[in-house]
Amino acid sequence: MSGKTQRIVVLGVGSELYGDDAVGVVVARRVKQMDLGPNVEVIEGHTGGLNLLFDMEGAGWAIVVDAVDFGGQPGEICVFEAEDADLVMARRVASLHHVSLADVLELGRETGITPRVTVVGIQPGVKGFGRELSEAVAQQVEAAAQAVVDLVASCRDGSDCGRTHAQDGGATC
Repeated sequence: MSGKTQRIVVLGVGSELYGDDAVGVVVARRVKQMDLGPNVEVIEGHTGGLNLLFDMEGAGWAIVVDAVDFGGQPGEICVFEAEDADLVMARRVASLHHVSLADVLELGRETGITPRVTVVGIQPGVKGFGRELSEAVAQQVEAAAQAVVDLVASCRDGSDCGRTHAQDGGATC
């Protein structure tokens, strides 16, 4: 399917009660304000767990925006293909949702819901209960939203739709 016609889903996930974990939802709200085209659906997935599978069903590409503890500096952004992530590592760095993103992707493979999944991860600074993003993470909301816009735009220019294969040195973290 060409980048111009495939359904693209942007999923912002996280808990708005757990500090920086909410960044995926906050970024999704910002991305909703941008015109990404008729084939792009932006969803605030919150802590949807297995319900995220239904959001991804029928999509050719899912861009998941989430707080991901990859050992970077608070607010640092890491873009990578889910297929390139070590499943054990993905379980370790997943947000505190009902089910980890790794579990959702594994169940998707088992049930035939297998869109390409790119993760836009933002390194959290505050891990604990609270309704506010830390300053370092809040300052990166616009940059994370722009990363999503750039990924979607990469599909329109005939390229490989923003592929960031780690083995090719393509991951941005």
